Amino acid sequence: MTASNTEGCWQYARQRGGARFEYARCAGGVLAPLGIHFHEESQLALALDGNRAFQLGAQVVQVPVGHCLYIPAGMPHRSLPNGPTRCLNLYFSYDRLPRCHVIFPLPASELCSNTVEGDDIDAAKLVALIGCRRLAIEADEWARDDLLRLVRPDDGTRIGTIAARLGVSRETFTRSFYRRVGMSPHAFRIVGRLNVARGRIRNGASIADAAAACGFADQSHLGRHFRRVFGVTPREYLETMR
Repeated sequence: MTASNTEGCWQYARQRGGARFEYARCAGGVLAPLGIHFHEESQLALALDGNRAFQLGAQVVQVPVGHCLYIPAGMPHRSLPNGPTRCLNLYFSYDRLPRCHVIFPLPASELCSNTVEGDDIDAAKLVALIGCRRLAIEADEWARDDLLRLVRPDDGTRIGTIAARLGVSRETFTRSFYRRVGMSPHAFRIVGRLNVARGRIRNGASIADAAAACGFADQSHLGRHFRRVFGVTPREYLETMR
């Protein structure tokens, strides 16, 4: 697949020769701002030309050119406008990795390509580099995991009901969730449902079926949220997966 000439736009695809890695690329331009979101898969964000910036919870992280940011599965984040850039995101599932973000320089062999094709990057090598880095898991991470178990995207229990079970007000629970997770419980659930819908579309479901199965009112409702979070419409995403 050749790089798009449309500046600032994302294109999604799977790596040829295996579906383990999905990637999104931007061939250049200023990236359009996306809403804060998370993925069921872990993510590698590569800055190939120009710097990238991310909001991870309340923290802003800079990713210089020639570096890679590892974002663990389930961590809320969004990319921030930071000038023209040429970049690549890789999405993958792997169990034995840190649960907090890591920034590291790309190996010299990965910087030789003049394109942003996912096939030009040895994703398995980058995953191995992350696995070699041992990071301490703070006690607050366990508290964060407890909150995530309470607010599952597939659970329709009202946030006020969850808060009452814990003996706190809805407002207190929401503030605590936002402080530890980086987004509100309601927003967390919506993005969780978007991730499920994205997976269904990737695996062959129609957009209408994905919208209905994931609790969206209709295709238009799904499309508005999908574009805000992933930078493309469900139809555009479906076409690239084909």
